[in-house]
Amino acid sequence: MIFVWSGLGFLVIPIVFVTSMAVTLVLEKLLGVIGHGEWLTTAIGLGILAGAAANWFIGKKLNSTPPRELIDAKTNETVLLYKRHKFFWIPMQYWSFPVVAVSLIVLFSQSGHAAPPARGNSLPPLQALVECKGAASGIAAYADKLEEGTLAGWAKNPELSTFMSDVWRMPKPMTVTVAGLQTQDVRFGSYELGNYAVHAVTDATDLDAVARQLGLRGVDGRGLAREAGKGAWIVARQFKGRVEVGCEYPNPRIAG
Repeated sequence: MIFVWSGLGFLVIPIVFVTSMAVTLVLEKLLGVIGHGEWLTTAIGLGILAGAAANWFIGKKLNSTPPRELIDAKTNETVLLYKRHKFFWIPMQYWSFPVVAVSLIVLFSQSGHAAPPARGNSLPPLQALVECKGAASGIAAYADKLEEGTLAGWAKNPELSTFMSDVWRMPKPMTVTVAGLQTQDVRFGSYELGNYAVHAVTDATDLDAVARQLGLRGVDGRGLAREAGKGAWIVARQFKGRVEVGCEYPNPRIAG
């Protein structure tokens, strides 16, 4: 593609890109600190909006430079020489309008998702569920919302997903740490009959080492596991060359 500009008009692209990236990264960090990493799309939209604002002010400043006064030697008339900064024949500040339009599209795409639950009805911490410190209902809540597509920022990991089991990648910077092992890939199982389960896929590859670290032993029907109380079991198994750890909770729909 051929770019056409005059003066410093070519700066439209780096101004918008660099400002958008910088603001998005800062907002992403802040959202992670306050526990709302699911609003990454909003951070991206605001970053693009900031890029549009930066381009407007810089372009306006550059194109407001007073003209040079020259004297025509033949007519002795004063000639005003304007230096304009344009990108594709358009003053660079006006490129902020289509950039704003893009930011609004991104922001409205976020609003299309269901808002995160209120504090009183928020999902249980995923960390607690993986460590067998939660309840089966928490797993069902995550599974339902992921199936509905109402957890912004979550996406299926095609590399690890299979026909029988979907693996979900948590939005950055959200992570789950179990026994010092970090992961951003999680499998949920919510069943009418059988256990409710959540498994975090780690980067570890040595199943025996992880089992020793968690104090697991061979259990019929569960593989390497350890009872965690109230019928819940901490488990570990091999999953596509990596070790996944998690918790299997008893199904509350089954009496006894």
